[in-house]
Amino acid sequence: MDSKLYKFFYESLNSYEDVEELSQKHGVCIGTLSCILDQKVIGNVKKSYYGLQLKKNKLVKEWDRGSSFSDLAKKYDYPATLISSLILQNIGYNKRQIRDCYRDPALVENARIRKELGESLNTDYFFSPRAHRLHEKKGKTGEKLISCWLQKLKCDFKCEDDMRANGLTGKTPDFLMEKSIRIRDAEVCWIESKALFGELKEHRNYAKKQFSEYSKCYGDGLVVYWFGFETDILKEKEDGYQVADFELFKNDFPEDVSRFLTYMTRW
Repeated sequence: MDSKLYKFFYESLNSYEDVEELSQKHGVCIGTLSCILDQKVIGNVKKSYYGLQLKKNKLVKEWDRGSSFSDLAKKYDYPATLISSLILQNIGYNKRQIRDCYRDPALVENARIRKELGESLNTDYFFSPRAHRLHEKKGKTGEKLISCWLQKLKCDFKCEDDMRANGLTGKTPDFLMEKSIRIRDAEVCWIESKALFGELKEHRNYAKKQFSEYSKCYGDGLVVYWFGFETDILKEKEDGYQVADFELFKNDFPEDVSRFLTYMTRW
């Protein structure tokens, strides 16, 4: 996806309703647009975090006057889970107690907090515990597909857990080949699976902190952005790794890949 089109989708996406509408209108898979929306929300949270911290006393006062966690989330355009956490911290809850509240809101003694937590956690598709579990599942699904693909190629490899079990420390890719394999006319010694859309700015961070380190330690590799990537990445990436997306795997696992491309952290 070229940067101009990515910018259009980034600016246009504000809800999961937008994801479905733009997917139908422009023929882009739901999973890709969902990833872009996720990244936009996370970016906005980072930008507004400190500003909201400065308003924490105001938030508590508004909550005391009757505004719910969900009401305040809409008013300040901030995820309901994070709004509730900020308020709970400022009315005396510690981090462990807040984690317990999120784990099972039904056990919360205060009736109002119990009700509002249930509502806010059920509508937060980005930062609620359920959303985190779905993101983890998405990551594991991408890794599972690559594992099956490597097995189909009869390639011997170690996954990250195997490397840790064998005492390998430091930064490790998701897959390390016992012997390099040829992929798209280049040798590949490692593979990193990213179950997201490859945005240029974030790619630069990954390249600096992960990919370049893998190349130094293990040789040339392959980075998989399952839901696509900005094509400008190909223009500025350094040697040492290739970049691919779902297209590399769809002929071997057409049904699994098609199903994966509809993945959304929504219920």
